[in-house]
Amino acid sequence: MKIGQVSKKTDLPVQTIRYYETQNLIKSAGRTEGNFRVYDSKVIDQLEFIKHCRHLDLSLSDIKRINELRDNPNAVCEEVNELINDQVKLVKIKMKELRHLKTQLEALTNSCSNNQKVGDCGIIKSLQECDC
Repeated sequence: MKIGQVSKKTDLPVQTIRYYETQNLIKSAGRTEGNFRVYDSKVIDQLEFIKHCRHLDLSLSDIKRINELRDNPNAVCEEVNELINDQVKLVKIKMKELRHLKTQLEALTNSCSNNQKVGDCGIIKSLQECDC
């Protein structure tokens, strides 16, 4: 199957598929006489796996490592668990940062009176004086 067909089946841009190949996240494609990439059906499963990992915001290096472990069914699951636990920690940090951002944005909206002209806008004044 050519890269365009893989792209349609996985809903991934062609450039992303090529990039994943250069990063060894998927196996290198064979080539036709016309030098077109040709993939087997296994690549669809590999790309869907990568997409699921990316939806969980896993880094490409973590995905690569999980893929390596997945290819070795006798490996211990502990390392995969550690990678996921590290991701949970990162998500908690991001959530804390987002709560802080939300508080800042809410404070900005409280400095605005919809009846004023932009020249007197409390949000703009606050942003100009912000010590962020």
